[in-house]
Amino acid sequence: MAAMRTGLMPNSSPPLTVPIRPAAAVGRPIVAAVILTAGLLSNIPVAQAASCSSSGPPADVNARPFNGGTLWVSRTGTVGISTADGTGSVQVPSASPIGLQALVVDARDDGRQQLIVSNGRVAHLYVLAGCQITAAVDPQGQPFLFDLENLRGNGTGIGCSDLGDGRHLVGLQALPDGAGYAVRRTEIDLDGATATIGRSDTVTGTSQQDPAVASALTISCGEQTMTQDGVQQP
Repeated sequence: MAAMRTGLMPNSSPPLTVPIRPAAAVGRPIVAAVILTAGLLSNIPVAQAASCSSSGPPADVNARPFNGGTLWVSRTGTVGISTADGTGSVQVPSASPIGLQALVVDARDDGRQQLIVSNGRVAHLYVLAGCQITAAVDPQGQPFLFDLENLRGNGTGIGCSDLGDGRHLVGLQALPDGAGYAVRRTEIDLDGATATIGRSDTVTGTSQQDPAVASALTISCGEQTMTQDGVQQP
């Protein structure tokens, strides 16, 4: 069970765009940049969730308990949860040479849990209910994906922050701006399994060691981090 690396995006219709600007542009009209798009990852199919079963996880898994059950990842890329209601699982599509890593969070701290699964290039978002795992989708019904490590220029991390109306899941993008870093935080609003883009803001940091910048270069939620609390594919 181990660690991870890390950013923001959705998969195949017109792109949703989240504006982003360098810190120097704060106060001016926002021009374009973090894009959470359904189109850039059109080769990634929707991850299909299986019905809950009464059996436990397979033998070849790494596992870790979470509040309400056990999270596990198999050698073949199946990610699942085992709870008092049964076992649910999903086969996560990935063309990355990096093994999957998974983390269960409660982004709004309201008892509704989410599952983040990363392959080091993109992160899939799921919502949990009992033993059911449901893939989050954008308003067009396409898979909601986070771009990671700014590989497509769209994001560098995932976190949980309060931008003014309570804590939410946020997509993060840290960009050098000459004087340090500008960190764009973009709220993700979940209505059931539908994810939409909410408010956003920009904070600054002086270096990658600055807490705001460091957190934007990884996946975390509150005290949880993918590195310390996630599950690594065997």
